[in-house]
Amino acid sequence: MNERGRRWAVFGPVFVTLALAGVIGVMVVVQNHAQADRVAEADRAAEEFVGQVGALHSEVVEAINDSNADDPGDLVGVVDAAIADPPSLDDAPPDGIERSAAYAEATRLEQSFLTPYRDLRRELRRADVALEFIRACRDALTFQVTDHVGYGVLRDSRPVRERLIPALVRARGDFEDVRVPRGQDQLARDVVAALQHVIDEATRLAGRIDAGRSYFFSYAERFRTVAVAVDDYAIVVKGDVVEAINAVATAR
Repeated sequence: MNERGRRWAVFGPVFVTLALAGVIGVMVVVQNHAQADRVAEADRAAEEFVGQVGALHSEVVEAINDSNADDPGDLVGVVDAAIADPPSLDDAPPDGIERSAAYAEATRLEQSFLTPYRDLRRELRRADVALEFIRACRDALTFQVTDHVGYGVLRDSRPVRERLIPALVRARGDFEDVRVPRGQDQLARDVVAALQHVIDEATRLAGRIDAGRSYFFSYAERFRTVAVAVDDYAIVVKGDVVEAINAVATAR
């Protein structure tokens, strides 16, 4: 073997090793760039989703403010319409997702961003039931005996037995058909008891008239006491709705 051949025999493996190292280095660089691209894709998906969630929030708040709806049941419809088509987080390459902190945060957001609106919806549903109950309470407590027997001295029990007492029984039955909100059983019992008090007194009045004896009863103070409790409950319900709406307005 001549001298040149011997040099190639010595340096050949070195050149091959260097060449392989160069190829591997290029492959590593290419792989790193590709991986960075996949992470960037996951980041973009996350950023787009977060933006959509922010836009939805603004739309819900604007819809509530523009609705001019005083009835909680109507507001439920407003909220439902506003969140009918919520955004979703787009897919991204698995290894990009794995290495993207933004995508991980967006995934957590996806699991919770509708919670404030659903909480508001539940509160509005509860308020809707509560307000129907409150209206029924107030209707019952505005019952007027004179609407059925007139004013002045009663010398005949028939108006009491044929008009007043049946009207009171109907009023009591109508109230008892109304759904009672959770935690308001005692208030419902107080309203029924107030009506029952008038029924009992009217029955006693009819008996005294038939016996030719005078009798007088008053129910205004009893009704007024229960009405104050109803008003207090209405204030609580309104406050709960305002608090729930404010919680949505300030949610982020």
